[in-house]
Amino acid sequence: MRIALNLALFVLPFVLYFVWLHLKERNPFLKEHWDRQPVVWLGLFGLVLGGGYFLYHLSYQVRDPNVVYRPARVENGVFFPAEMQPRRPEPPR
Repeated sequence: MRIALNLALFVLPFVLYFVWLHLKERNPFLKEHWDRQPVVWLGLFGLVLGGGYFLYHLSYQVRDPNVVYRPARVENGVFFPAEMQPRRPEPPR
């Protein structure tokens, strides 16, 4: 999911430029509208959006060593969503 969102954020400026060209009644399929300068700026803006989301997501990850991720599961036909649970203490040896 994160990869798809990062790709969508990268492609978003190109899609918005395409829509803007269409609204300005210019043909967005002409090569003259996709010269090097707009494509470079759109690519840089897409990288900033994708990188910004990556840093945002990275800053909100749980880093507590006493917490364990438990994935979503189905038990006896009942769906239990994914959750973070406290780590069970290890039994003494």
